[in-house]
Amino acid sequence: MASNGIPKIYPNLNPAAAIPVERDRIFRLRSFADNYRMSRGKEHGQYVPNSRYVFVTLMSGEMLLHPSYRHPALAEGKPVLYAGEASFNNGRLDWWSNGSGNYRPDPGHAAQASLPMDQFYPYEDILKGLHKRQPVSHVLAAASSGNSAGAVGVQAKFAAGRLQILNQGALTPFHPTHCRSQFQSLKLKF
Repeated sequence: MASNGIPKIYPNLNPAAAIPVERDRIFRLRSFADNYRMSRGKEHGQYVPNSRYVFVTLMSGEMLLHPSYRHPALAEGKPVLYAGEASFNNGRLDWWSNGSGNYRPDPGHAAQASLPMDQFYPYEDILKGLHKRQPVSHVLAAASSGNSAGAVGVQAKFAAGRLQILNQGALTPFHPTHCRSQFQSLKLKF
């Protein structure tokens, strides 16, 4: 929202991209707790998002998604509150961004998308691959928490093609092809 409490509205900068599409193929996103489900058209079933989607948040607040339609096609060329990309893994939101060349929303108004801000990455960070890196502080916090329901202090971190195991505070280089039996016996939390 703008500083005066009025939302910023993003117009479609490419009217030619607002091509007609099958409207009953477009998904509507719904959330509950930390999980997301999608529905579309007149179907009664729900879908579990498990891919990367293009999304728009309409002026009504409704969020529309599709894996391949462009932003203006989703919004029928109309202005939106926000537009971008979102990646889901089995119903959980991994990350989302302001990646839209047709609406070009700025990161400063990302809250208008109504998605969790702690999973937002500006599109420039997506291009750099920063959304794929787990912060070291996040790994250390999980290892030191002693969460017995999880992997009991064992965390895996992928870095530069090598798997490193963080076990009770000691970082040890580890390569799965050298010690396949060790790798299979570890309970890893990703």
